[in-house]
Amino acid sequence: MDKGSKNSSLPPSADSPKHQAEATKTRADRRAEAKAKRKDEVERNRGKQPDAPGQNLSMRPDPDEIVDHEPTCCVSCGEDLADVPTESIERRQVFDTPDPIIIATEHRSVRKRCSCGKLNAGTFPREVTAPTSYGPNVRAAALYFLHGQHLSVERTAEAMSAMLGATVSTGFVASLATEAAGGLTGFVEEIRRRLRVSALVHVDETSDQVRTDKWWFHVASDQLYAYLFASPTRGKDAPDEAGVLGAFGGVMVHDRLAMYFKYDQATHAVCGSHLLRDLAALGVGWDQGWANDMAALLTEMNTAAHDARAKGKAHLSRRVLAGFLSRYDTLTAAGLAANPTPIGRDRDSIEKDGYNLAAALTKLRSEATRFATDLAVPFSNNEAERSLRMAKLKKISGCFQSDEGARSFATIRSYLATARKHNVGALDVLAQLFRGDAWMPPITT
Repeated sequence: MDKGSKNSSLPPSADSPKHQAEATKTRADRRAEAKAKRKDEVERNRGKQPDAPGQNLSMRPDPDEIVDHEPTCCVSCGEDLADVPTESIERRQVFDTPDPIIIATEHRSVRKRCSCGKLNAGTFPREVTAPTSYGPNVRAAALYFLHGQHLSVERTAEAMSAMLGATVSTGFVASLATEAAGGLTGFVEEIRRRLRVSALVHVDETSDQVRTDKWWFHVASDQLYAYLFASPTRGKDAPDEAGVLGAFGGVMVHDRLAMYFKYDQATHAVCGSHLLRDLAALGVGWDQGWANDMAALLTEMNTAAHDARAKGKAHLSRRVLAGFLSRYDTLTAAGLAANPTPIGRDRDSIEKDGYNLAAALTKLRSEATRFATDLAVPFSNNEAERSLRMAKLKKISGCFQSDEGARSFATIRSYLATARKHNVGALDVLAQLFRGDAWMPPITT
């Protein structure tokens, strides 16, 4: 089966010329259809439409500075207006930042000798570690560029130097990740503990490159916490070492990778989006029409689950659910029937993929339909994929130069992703970290 980005998890860059041509044709057809449709509608102006929601700057009731611009003389007769009372004011506000400058603060440890003879010295703040050093805000901004926006070490140093008007070395930038990760030991332990007792976690993995070796980023996340772990292996040893899944007893959402089913103390749910991609890859095959019907059924079930949640229901009605599951069983049986064991030959690629998927859906009926039998379980594993998205961007921007660099990146991304889930700014939590007091998510009940 010829797979591409539309019917598998492959990226668009891996599409064959055939897939690219089909995608181009599809886009052209969509544009033509949209153009034809617009002929029958009232012509609309470009940009935001009336009554459509938008985003804009709102005026502040207490601006930081007020500058009055008064007319000095009448533009009609030239009379002096200095003593004329104000009739009205039109307000406009400009939002900007001050010119970035480096402020040097000298810290002095004062020494005093007690009458007992002991010489006592004042204690420097935790961030004051050397005769000269950059402060927490500068360090936070540099690390945000490096691991928040995926600039290279060289470009981060160049950007910081340009912004601050002071020389920022690549050595300084390169040292920040290790320093930051070293201060997150307590944070990592805490979010691992919270994820272990969570009712539901999403898990996934993606590859990356460390020097010339393939490594893997593993993730366990929920609505409040994200934990990434870098490992040279994709296998079960990695999540075991990561320290979450081995003690997890809730619902685990994933993509059918066999490794995850080895955690038999958890209840499993298979990602519906992955199933739809697998079914789409089969739906064009000979005698694999059942795959299209199964995809339509899963989509219908997901819509019903969404509607039930929107109405405040805890579950689908027994009659509706029984009807869905009966149709599910009929279609998996059709999938197996469409892919019998050939006589005198091996299965071809379509038959092999069709049989394997039909057999998996038959065996994993409870896991594949968990989103419908338990409305607390989502249809897809998008939560985990969002947490891994920055690791995938890092793969594009450049490989890691050391094992420690990959592990530090995973730790820092865990910190930033968790802060974002709590609507806390990246620069704020990084500055807090460099002050020696890592941010910790509040405990929820």
